[in-house]
Amino acid sequence: MTQVRNTKSRIVIVTHEFAPFCGGVATYTEELAAGLHRAGQDIEVWAPSYGDGVSNREFVFRVVRLPAGGSLRFRHLLRFAWQLACRRKQLGDTTVLLTSVGAHLAFMILVPLGCVKSRRLISVLHGSEVLRFQGSRFWRFWARRLFSRVDQVLTVSEFSKSLIERSFLASLAGKITIAPCACGTAATQPCAVVRRDDGPIRILTLARVHPRKGQLDTAEALALLSPEIRCRVMYQLGGVRGETGYLERVEKVCQDAGVAFEYLGPIDSNLLSSTYERCDIFAMTSRSLPRSVEGFGIAYLEAGFHGKPVVGYRSGGAAEAVVDGETGLLVEEGNITALVGVFQRLLTDTGLRQRLGENGRSHAARFSWDATARIVLTSLKGTP
Repeated sequence: MTQVRNTKSRIVIVTHEFAPFCGGVATYTEELAAGLHRAGQDIEVWAPSYGDGVSNREFVFRVVRLPAGGSLRFRHLLRFAWQLACRRKQLGDTTVLLTSVGAHLAFMILVPLGCVKSRRLISVLHGSEVLRFQGSRFWRFWARRLFSRVDQVLTVSEFSKSLIERSFLASLAGKITIAPCACGTAATQPCAVVRRDDGPIRILTLARVHPRKGQLDTAEALALLSPEIRCRVMYQLGGVRGETGYLERVEKVCQDAGVAFEYLGPIDSNLLSSTYERCDIFAMTSRSLPRSVEGFGIAYLEAGFHGKPVVGYRSGGAAEAVVDGETGLLVEEGNITALVGVFQRLLTDTGLRQRLGENGRSHAARFSWDATARIVLTSLKGTP
């Protein structure tokens, strides 16, 4: 078992989503930890072992792997909570940051029952956690008990902040600090990609293949383009499969309309940068679901970093990651007709694609994990 040092300056980030797990929460956790480490903090990340197959990848900060699964199934949550309880003495003089749904659910039971104590308890809320807790009477009860003991709340966008303030956690309004996302390190690595000008115009969605990410909406909009434009387009999806049958539905819409389609599968971190570089337009028409919402959208920034124009819905925190009319084009959620018009403009106007893409580079450069780490440390100074 990994030994953990016990010092008063130690910060422990607890998450059930971490590498090799893919997703915005995992990226946020890793990049924030690295930023805090660069700022001179003593940082550890406590995350599940996910059973077999965890890579031996090295990090600049310490990672403690708890023998537990990483899903939200009850047996995995129970095992995760038990492992945390077994290490409760190691948390006594630490600042604990909870960065995922699973971490919050485990602490909802452990903290009110006195099974785990820390010097300071910080909650990081991306948005969907609030909807999940609010949608369950059981978890809403335990969430109130947990958050009565939380010293500070960090969130990723103005949208997420307003979501908290309008929820059953409105009493936390005075404790909220926005600590925004930035591009993931893997997505900003230099790469050499040579594109042929006579190839199809590639439209890329890089996200979990799931209705919440809106791949079907994008496919339906491309299918409604005029035949002379459809034949010049290729729609590419990258990411892990989510809901059963959803990928097949997206592919069928494209095939029926004569739109070239390619599923790239999960994208290895070493190929992330080159995958962005190969596309011409990045599209992620994220939808808001009863228990899930786009709190910000790191992928929008990453596409902008690579000079790609972005298409999306004005949903969740997307409007903070995408500057409508400057770095990309946003339409109201579910408005397929407007989405068709946006694609029509971008596919027929090379100059517009270039202008939006160049603005995207400048916009992405305004965000950095070091700046986010400084925001977090400043907020901690004001916490007892």
